[in-house]
Amino acid sequence: MGKGINLALTKSLVEFNSLLKTAIKAVSFKKLSLADELAEVDSWKFQVGNYVRVQEFDEDEEEKEAALFWIGFAWKENDECEPSIWLEFDARTCREKYWEKINELVGTSGKYYSEIDLEFSQVYMNAWIHFFLKEEYLKQFYDENADFNAQKEILIRFIKEVLEKL
Repeated sequence: MGKGINLALTKSLVEFNSLLKTAIKAVSFKKLSLADELAEVDSWKFQVGNYVRVQEFDEDEEEKEAALFWIGFAWKENDECEPSIWLEFDARTCREKYWEKINELVGTSGKYYSEIDLEFSQVYMNAWIHFFLKEEYLKQFYDENADFNAQKEILIRFIKEVLEKL
């Protein structure tokens, strides 16, 4: 097994993106794809991560409009600059059907994600719902002795748990 990603090292952030793409491909119960075109539009987002499209099919196997979310790594904006891995749904890019379901979950938590929060910004006139990876799993992910497969498995389980709520 390969050595895990040490997110304290800047060069590891590129490796995180690679790991994230691998985890997204491994989540198979929903059809996920990277929404690279949004990364160019929202280049103001300085965090490391990706926009992801959740594609659904109805009974006739016709494509429906996709839900979109962002998943990435950043440092929380506090005095300690703690690392965080989070998944967020953006009111601008998430279909109303999903937004309503997710909004009802604010204040709850799961096995892999901590309490869900809602952020609203008057400056951007937009809202986001955040799912943060629970601290115990973040510590396992962030552990310098973690291996790549363990980190991938944590990301897969985190993404799956959130998507099960859709």
